[in-house]
Amino acid sequence: MPDLRSTITAALKGHLPGRPAVPDVAVSEEWFAQPRCRNCGAAMLTTHCGECGQKAAQRIVWRDMRKETWDRLRLYELESVRTLGTLIVAPGTVARDYVLGRRAAYMHPLKLLIATVAILVLLLAGSQYFSLYAQGNGDAMVKRMAGQVLAYSNWSFSLGILAIVVAARITFRRRLGYNIIEVTVLAIYCQSIILAFISINLLPTLIWHDPAFILTHKAASQIYIPVLKALVVAVGYKQFYLLSWRSDWPRLLLACMMFAAINWTLLRIYAWAILWLVSR
Repeated sequence: MPDLRSTITAALKGHLPGRPAVPDVAVSEEWFAQPRCRNCGAAMLTTHCGECGQKAAQRIVWRDMRKETWDRLRLYELESVRTLGTLIVAPGTVARDYVLGRRAAYMHPLKLLIATVAILVLLLAGSQYFSLYAQGNGDAMVKRMAGQVLAYSNWSFSLGILAIVVAARITFRRRLGYNIIEVTVLAIYCQSIILAFISINLLPTLIWHDPAFILTHKAASQIYIPVLKALVVAVGYKQFYLLSWRSDWPRLLLACMMFAAINWTLLRIYAWAILWLVSR
């Protein structure tokens, strides 16, 4: 293990093999003013190093840290809002554009999914959406179930993605040459907008914590949320596969029915698994 040994020895001495060692100098403006890349040591002819691509380094001060942090958060938020805004009316178009190479215009599907899942989990925890159903001696059991649901929420929220993919592959097969990963991009975008709608639907429960209101809210949600899911998926299929509402409505209807059936089955299996975990 000579390479590993030399690497460890060099690291203990303060530098790594293959990289220019930083001399023992004080931090100063003169050090950064020199036309040399402080990452790889190459001469700097432009604002970015021609060897490693790093931007010309400057001293780190508070305003730079604040500006960089704000820019990253601002760009992330704007990217998320812009992508979600487009997804509301065109989930299939966004997915098709992304698959065909238009990547910089939209947020990465997995990043968007993680963001929407995180928001929904926080809303569920903040509204105590599950624990408010507890009655009598079932309180401890319900709390344990709520904890398990939140703990395995990423899996439960992924079930819709699987349902969208399976229904699409059965109904539309390899229409337009999409492979299963490309269909998964559509499924993730559709599921992200569904989770965003569910999060918006939960906002009233953060204000009104009355158990009667929560129960009414949940009963109503079980009616219109599945319809909303099917509508998002239908629009996504139509746009992604370049279908026509007039001539292709039977296939779209079949695909949505299959999605609803698969999603319902997977959720029931998930609920059974949670119950089994809690009752052990």
